[in-house]
Order: sequence, then C-alpha cells, then structure tokens
Amino acid sequence: MSYAANARPELKVAETWDKCIENTVLKLAYGTLAGGLAAMILFRSPSARSSIVGLGCGVGVGMGYTDCKVEFDTIAKIEKEAN
Repeated sequence: MSYAANARPELKVAETWDKCIENTVLKLAYGTLAGGLAAMILFRSPSARSSIVGLGCGVGVGMGYTDCKVEFDTIAKIEKEAN
C-alpha cells in the first residue's frame, strides 16, 4: 500500500478502515458461498448444513480480520519509522 509522504495519519487510518470493511465483507460472502456449496453437496441434514455454512462464515471473517490486522500493523510500523 503506497501512501503520500505528506498525507495525514487520520486519512491513512480512514482509508485502511474502508478497505478492511470491504475486504471482510467480501471474504464473509465468499466463505458463506463456499460453505453453502459444500454443505449442499456433502450433507443431508439441515443442522449439518447450517453448521458448515457457519464454519464458512467464520473462516471468511477470520481471514478478513487477519488481513486488517496486517494492514494496521503496517501503518503503525510506517508511522513509527517516520517519527
């Protein structure tokens, strides 16, 4: 991620939040779709299907959270080096 040298830190954080929210929602949707597809193919009972869809949702949110953590750690490292 490239930032302008004179950009305010508030704008960097706001931009990162926007990207993180978008990324997490997309990964949640992909996880839900993948879990739903796997559940429809592999399981017959509704409880097993919902469990697999829930697992897919959790995996998607977890991936989004991890990506956000990396992005915010990168911003913190850049700000620390700048000061």
